[in-house]
Amino acid sequence: MKLKFVLLFVCTLPLLGFGQQLIHLATLQDSIQETSGLIYLEGKLITHNDSGGEPMLYEIDSISGNITRSVFIENATNTDWEDICFDSSYIYIADFGNNSGSRTDLKVYRLLISDYLLTPNDTVTVDMINFSYFDQTDFSPNPLSTNFDAESMFSYNDSLFIFTKNWVNNWTNIYALPKTPGTYQIEKVDSIDVQGLITGGTYNDSTNTILLSGYTFTVPFIVEISGFTSNDFSNGIINRYPLTLPVGASIQIESITRFEANQYYLTSEVNIIGPPTLYRLNQSPLNIDAVGPSTACIYPNPASDCIKLKDVDFSTVEIYDALGILRKTSDSQSIWIADLTKGTYFLIAKDSSGHTLFSKKVMIQ
Repeated sequence: MKLKFVLLFVCTLPLLGFGQQLIHLATLQDSIQETSGLIYLEGKLITHNDSGGEPMLYEIDSISGNITRSVFIENATNTDWEDICFDSSYIYIADFGNNSGSRTDLKVYRLLISDYLLTPNDTVTVDMINFSYFDQTDFSPNPLSTNFDAESMFSYNDSLFIFTKNWVNNWTNIYALPKTPGTYQIEKVDSIDVQGLITGGTYNDSTNTILLSGYTFTVPFIVEISGFTSNDFSNGIINRYPLTLPVGASIQIESITRFEANQYYLTSEVNIIGPPTLYRLNQSPLNIDAVGPSTACIYPNPASDCIKLKDVDFSTVEIYDALGILRKTSDSQSIWIADLTKGTYFLIAKDSSGHTLFSKKVMIQ
């Protein structure tokens, strides 16, 4: 929502020079300056605007940023669309932006994927999932001072999980919403101290990992949640990484979606720092020097022909280069690396479920 920019712009400081590096792909067209949600479905990159925009989904080209298709939802209104996700059958559009805390018409639109893909005239209709927060009793307008705003939603198992944007305490509260049309009062199932404002989220089913996008009043960030079971997210492994953007780029990161392995697209809204932008993120352990048991180690380091692991019980080892590209996978305690070029690499040891046990920076010379 546009109201949130006032405080952000006043408080924006120079970006930190550390963290996950976003790769600038394209500047988005004027008609999607307020991009606020993102999915990658059937090879199509799909976004939408937030408050006040048309009830429209836009397909964008990942190279040029140009709009290649627009699909109109004829029985929907864009009060404040803030995220989008999908499962095997449906696309879900989150109309629950609420930064004054006063809305009583929170909803998620449900759209058949087959309708979206096969409509002959780029016009579709949707079902509605209406809801309210069980623990909200006061609906007095309180702009930028509510914990009942939300901009993040993803599909996980049989529910939609909503991660709130807590203006008051910079945590995120987590609610589970049924996927079936109806009217619900939803209860909080978990909370996480994210130290900022959450704006988007996506679930990576290949690694059982959640990535959330967000910002503070100085720098954007991502939160990675892994190693959780069921919907007990706060008991997983939680890492928070600042994002480093190119100079002159918009820092108002609003959405994130996975498109392959550990590769993600993100978009930012237009602001006074820069235009609306499409980014790519290679999610790898580039910020982690050592994670895991204190006794676990690798040697020699630097190495030239072979790396050995000691005191860690693992299933597989992955080695990434400095760009986050996977270069080698092994299940051996001794890993041949003489075929890799000289430089900085990042080694991750994982268990049989794909959870990270140990990670460390290594030098190959």
